[in-house]
Parts: sequence; C-alpha cells; structure tokens
Amino acid sequence: MHKLYLNQRVFSLREKFSVLNEREQPVYQVVGSVFQIPKHFDILDRNERVVASVTKKPLSWLPKFFLEIGGQQVATIQKSLTLLKPRYELTAAGLTVTGDFWDMNFDVSRQGTVVGRVTKRWFSVGDKYEITIIDDDQELLLVGLVIAIDYVKRMAAAAASSGGSN
Repeated sequence: MHKLYLNQRVFSLREKFSVLNEREQPVYQVVGSVFQIPKHFDILDRNERVVASVTKKPLSWLPKFFLEIGGQQVATIQKSLTLLKPRYELTAAGLTVTGDFWDMNFDVSRQGTVVGRVTKRWFSVGDKYEITIIDDDQELLLVGLVIAIDYVKRMAAAAASSGGSN
C-alpha cells in the first residue's frame, strides 16, 4: 500500500499539475488540453511519456469520460442524473465506487475488496487529493478517476459562479 497526492495548481492556463509520492517526489505529470474539443488530460510518467489519458466525451448531456491506459480504453466515468448529491458510475472490469463524490471521499472496490481510496485534503492552496493505492494495478485508474471527477466539479463551480453574477 502506498499513497499519491494530486496537487492541482490554482492559476494554470494549461491545467498542468503534479502527482507526488509520499516523499513529495513527482510520479506523474498531468497536462490538460487548452481550447481543444474534446477536452482531455494526458498523464505522463517521469520520462514525460504518456502512460494514460482521460478524455471527455463531447456534446453529452451528462459528463462522460473515457480512461485509456497504454492505448487501451479501460474505463468510462459517467455522472448520473440525481436530484441532490452528484453520483458517478465507473465502468471498469468489476470495479465499484462508494462514498461521497462531491466531497471527494470515496473507495474503489473489486468484489467487495477495497483497491483504492480517495480523500480530498482541505485547507490547501488549490485542490489536493490523497489517493491511497491498495492494489498497485489500479494506480493509473485511480488517478484518472480523480482527474475526471475534479474536472466536472470545477466546471460546475465555474458555471454556478458565472450564472450567479447577473
């Protein structure tokens, strides 16, 4: 078991941020597309090679993302229609997500066994997430899941703040 920390920079036009290990050393770099449809994020390893990507489906009523690892689509992440709290569905080889998405505190499980846990770190500059990796094979999937949900949350907050200024 180990932990990763996703640190999103507050004012970054390119949406570039780091994923650090417990010793605060970079493990991955995440780079978002700028003015490009569909919106996508590349996850780069220490050698700056793309190891995974998260792509938003364009023109969908509810946000939907595709996660590719090693050029293969391994998961879809879709926001579900709900009245109160947001809910997301993860479609990936027997994985389920339980917990509070909006507050970014949730577990990812396979057949009842937790393979990873995500916790938002409050009182930090920018958004910071702690990702506990229990099953090493799910590391990139967990990082991609956090990127997709965080993006939807940021877009919803931006829409709410621009709509409320009239």
